[in-house]
Amino acid sequence: MKRRSFHQTKPPYFFYGLHRGFTLVETIVAFIILGIILLALTLVPIMSTRLMGDTVEREKAVLLAVSKLDEISANFAGIPVGGTSSDTTHPPYTISWTSSSDSADSKIVTLTITWPGILKQQTIEFKRQVTKVD
Repeated sequence: MKRRSFHQTKPPYFFYGLHRGFTLVETIVAFIILGIILLALTLVPIMSTRLMGDTVEREKAVLLAVSKLDEISANFAGIPVGGTSSDTTHPPYTISWTSSSDSADSKIVTLTITWPGILKQQTIEFKRQVTKVD
């Protein structure tokens, strides 16, 4: 009687090409992709918080600029024609304005407000025509 070798009694799934499963390289690549996705997901709340803070700062800057324009407009005779004036009493915001004479009863005021933003310095510019009210 012939003796059977060990290789002949192996189940077919042990043969080369029929083996099912993941290799080490495939597993490492999957973990790297998963890590990148998780890193991106953790940055979403951080960036949204920063953008929300930037929006709040911008809103404060607009309110401050409109308030300053109203203050300048209320005193038509006190508006200097030409030159630049500034106001730094509201840190971190810097307000500067210039005016030009449009006519005898009208002046154009250009107000610029700057502040250090989250990523870079932010600037908003407003222009308003101010007329003399008797």
